Amino acid sequence: MARKTLWTRFATGALIIVTVLAMLVSTLLAPLSSVSAQNSLIKLLSDINTNFEDYFNSSVIYKLPDGVKDTDEISLIVQVDKATILDAYEKKDYGMSISEFSLSEHAISLKNDILGEKSDMLAMLDEAGLDYIVGADYSTIISGFEITVKAGDFEDVCKTFGSRANVIVGDVYKTMETKLVENDVNVYETGIFDSSSFAYNGEGMVIAVLDTGLDYYHTAFLDSNFKTDGSKLGLTFEQVTALIGDTAASRINQGLTASDVYISDKVPFGFDYADYDSDVYPMTPSANDHGTHVSGVISGHDDTITGVAPGAQLVEMKIFSDTESSARTSWILSALEDCVVLDVDVINMSIGTSCGFSREIDKEQISGVYDRIREAGISM
Repeated sequence: MARKTLWTRFATGALIIVTVLAMLVSTLLAPLSSVSAQNSLIKLLSDINTNFEDYFNSSVIYKLPDGVKDTDEISLIVQVDKATILDAYEKKDYGMSISEFSLSEHAISLKNDILGEKSDMLAMLDEAGLDYIVGADYSTIISGFEITVKAGDFEDVCKTFGSRANVIVGDVYKTMETKLVENDVNVYETGIFDSSSFAYNGEGMVIAVLDTGLDYYHTAFLDSNFKTDGSKLGLTFEQVTALIGDTAASRINQGLTASDVYISDKVPFGFDYADYDSDVYPMTPSANDHGTHVSGVISGHDDTITGVAPGAQLVEMKIFSDTESSARTSWILSALEDCVVLDVDVINMSIGTSCGFSREIDKEQISGVYDRIREAGISM
C-alpha cells in the first residue's frame, strides 16, 4: 500500500507535466497573428510552475524536514521487496494460528530470504563507503531492517539502494503524561470504569501495553490478586517457551529465554525494546509511571484498584528508554512484530508527540503497518 501511494503520487505529478506540455504545444501550433493569441500564450507560459519538486513525492528527492541537521543521527527502516510472514499466512488457510505458522519451515524460509536481502544491501552500503549502525530485523509485519545514519548521508543511502528498497525515516516520540480528569459515568472512586455488572471480565484475553514499562511489584499485578482460576490463560509459560526464539526480542537480546520474560501468569511476557533487556520496570517510576497507570486501568486488581478487565493478562512492552526518555519508531515496530507472533488480542499503545524527523510519506507508511495489524484481527 505504501509503495502504491508513492507511485500514484509520482504518476499524478507526471500527468500534470504532460498535460501542461500538451497545452503548450497546442498553443504554439495555433496561429499567432492576433494580439489576443499572443497574450494568451504569454499568460500560459507565466502560469506554468517550473519548480518540478512540487510534482514529485518528497521521498523521491530525499528531502528531510526542516530543522534536521546533517549531523543528527536518524533511524531508517529499510523495507525490502520480500513477503512478510503475515502476508504468507493470510494468503492461504494453514489450519493453524499465526503463532504456530511463525514456527513453520515456510516462515523460517521467508525470514532467511529477508536476511539474505539485508546482507546484500549492507554490502552495497559498504561498497559505497557509507557509515551506519545496524539495528533490528523485521519479518512479521514488515520485511526489512533498521540502520542508523547521519542525516547528511540520507540522500546517499537512498541513491545507493535505488528502487531495491523503500526507506522509511523513523521518528522519536515523547512520553504521555498521566492526568486525572472528572468522569461522571459509572466509575469506581479511582475513576476507572465500573465493569462489575458485565458477565465478562476479560478472562482468556491477552492485552499488550506498549508504554513506559510496568511496576510489576505493585499489588494490582500480583498473581494472588489475579481474577482467574488459571484454566483460561490466553498465554501460558509453555507457549512463550515455544515462541520465544521467533520473537524480535530474542533477536535483540541473544540467548533470551521464556524464564527471562515470563514475569507471572498475570504478566506472561515483558521486554524492554528500548534498552534491549527483559526488565520492564521503569528506572525512575515517578517520572515514567504512565505504563503502570494504563495497565492498572486495563486489568489491575487489588484492594484499591479494579481495572476494566481484571481477568485479562498483560503483555508489557516497554518502548520508552530509561536513558533517553523517548521512544523510536524502530522500537515500536519490534514490539508490534512480537504482538503478532504472540497472537495478542488487543494492543494499547500510548505515545506522545513526535520530534519531527519523519516526513508525511513516512507517517503514511507506518500507519499502513498499523492497518495491517488491525486487518489481522488484533484490536489496536
